[in-house]
Amino acid sequence: MLLGLCLGAAWGTSVVGAVMEPNDVVDQYRVQAKEAGLPAPARELVCKSAAEGLQVCATVLSDSSWRYATDADPGVVKPTADWLRPQAGFRSKEVDGVGRYWVREHNDGREGLVFVRPEALKSITKVPMVAAWPVPGIVIAWVPGNPSLDQILSVGVAKMVEASNHPISAKLYQYDDNEWTVWGEAKPSPSE
Repeated sequence: MLLGLCLGAAWGTSVVGAVMEPNDVVDQYRVQAKEAGLPAPARELVCKSAAEGLQVCATVLSDSSWRYATDADPGVVKPTADWLRPQAGFRSKEVDGVGRYWVREHNDGREGLVFVRPEALKSITKVPMVAAWPVPGIVIAWVPGNPSLDQILSVGVAKMVEASNHPISAKLYQYDDNEWTVWGEAKPSPSE
């Protein structure tokens, strides 16, 4: 179930992360890379089917940026990036009077590591959580079961997806029994 991605080269080992993308990103990238005149191996992203509607794609990380890994990158085997911040870079936030959730807002080429290494969510709480990847660089997670919080966060995810020019997914995922499954799908509030 875990995705294998790593980057090794003759001159040393690069740090590899992972991002989440919608299923159609691989085809879109291939078309754009061909139009840009890239050679065939550089047109193919190193991605794997993740949970329903999602691909997890390898990234090559540098000190200040990241890029997608392609078939032109030799030896992609598994992620080598570590979580550099406590709680995997998630920050706790409150919905006043309703409940708490966690958000990771670092466009650092690592947000897909939550999918690859779901134990990162256990560094936040031991209770199973729901996770959403609405747009690049953002992961939102919370403990499900509070109907008000579930609705508020679902509507927020739906709005982010709707407003984005690069939406990832409006689906909400939960890691259970060693696999990611769709917990629900975020939809705008019926009153909107």
